[in-house]
Order: sequence, then structure tokens, then C-alpha cells
Amino acid sequence: MLGMNKKNPENENIKNPPSDDSYPIVATLFKNKRLNNSEIDISCLSLTVLDLINENQIKCEINYNDSYNVNGKVNESDMEVMKNITLRIANKGELKTSETIAINLLKKMNNSKKFTLKDMYKQSKSTTVANNFYKDFYSFKQAVENENEFTSKDYGDILINGKFTDKGKEIKKEWKYFQNYLKSEELTKKYPPESAVENSSQIIYAACFNLEKDALELRENNSELCDFIDKDGYKLLNMIFDNALSNVNEKSKGTGIFYGVNDKYTIPGGA
Repeated sequence: MLGMNKKNPENENIKNPPSDDSYPIVATLFKNKRLNNSEIDISCLSLTVLDLINENQIKCEINYNDSYNVNGKVNESDMEVMKNITLRIANKGELKTSETIAINLLKKMNNSKKFTLKDMYKQSKSTTVANNFYKDFYSFKQAVENENEFTSKDYGDILINGKFTDKGKEIKKEWKYFQNYLKSEELTKKYPPESAVENSSQIIYAACFNLEKDALELRENNSELCDFIDKDGYKLLNMIFDNALSNVNEKSKGTGIFYGVNDKYTIPGGA
């Protein structure tokens, strides 16, 4: 652990993630101030897609030059940007189960290996597509939980019965320091990412805390992933997936609570 007893540690280690937890786990455990909704949610699927783009398992083609910021509900400007962002499934090699499910979910949702975000948003309005998405997302959620031996109540030795242990509280503080680094102009200039790989990794970590645009403003836009974030791609993905859940037929929903983007959906077998 770095700088446990310091209010704001300032050395080169501050740019290192405090633990090697997966992006979905980091977002689930360390994004919120309170652990009242420690469920794998839609943002975890979006983070997985970001990671797949970063690993070139999903190719991203963007024909929109300006930076873009999403505001509220999807509007005509958002649709114009989404029309110019194309994702192409190019997965090769071994993938984790959750990554394979995420890729298959995208292919099934779009009935193609190549599609624009606008196409995907339109598809998300279909009840049939939404119902299938709902089931596939549940499979994704289960896979993430199994891969990380995670439940909403327990995770390793840091989360027991829904509460952080002393070790968990210390790690949470370390992630707070790391968040401060990601959005600090002074610290980023002092300890910049040393490669495009590290730069992109920091951007995905920033997305875990909804700080991706803040972090990118202080870093180079030097990869497909960074350019996707520059167009607010992470938020657009969340909006598309959230829209799919909002169009699920009530008869397709099971029992148990699922906390999605708007904390209002049910999912089969949810904790």
C-alpha cells in the first residue's frame, strides 16, 4: 500500500492503482461513498467494452473530429455523434468468460459484428432485443461475480457481510488518493503516464469513477480508446444499455433486485 498515513501522498507511486482488482470490481466497490448498492451494474458492462477496445478485441472507428459531451437524455446531437462511431468485433485469442459474453451480447444485440452506436441505440428500443439483452446481461453479471469470487456482501478479506473490513477501508482510501491523481493537473504533470498503454489504462480507471473526461483533459488522446472517451463514448454506452433495460417486457423480468444505472430494474436471481 502507498502512503497509508498521509493525507495526500505525493510520490511516483501515486499513479499506480492500489490493487489489481478488475475494472468492474473497482467501480462497484470504490466508486460510491456508501456500500448500499454494491451490485454489478450496467456500468460494469460498459467498462468491459472499454477494456476490449483498449485490447483491440473491439475495433473502434470514429469519423467525428471534435470533442463531445453528452447532456442528459439522448438528443439529435448525440445521435449524430453515435452515427459516426463504429464498433467492429475483432476478438482473437483467449478471453475471460465475462468478456466473451460481452462480445456475444453486442453481436446478438446488433445482429452483426460491425455496427454504429446509433444502430445499437435504435436496437435497444426493441422489446425483443431488450428482453434478450436482459438475459445476456444477467449471464455477464454472473460471470463477473464468479471470476472475481464476488457477491454484493462479500469479497475477499475486504468486504464481509456488506461492510468494509479495516483492510478494505484502507484500500478504499488508497483508491481515493488515486482518483485525486487522475483528476489533478499538478500531479499528472509531475507523474505523467509513461506510455500509451499506461495512459489508456488510467483513462479506464478514471471511467470507474466517472472521471474519464477530466482525466483525458490532462492526458494525451493517443489511442482508439482515448478518442472514444473524447466523444463521451463511455456515457453513450451506459445510456444505450440503460435504454435496453428500460424496454424490457415486464413478463420477462424475474425476482430479485438489480441495481442498474437508474436503480429501478429487477433481474433474475439478483441479490
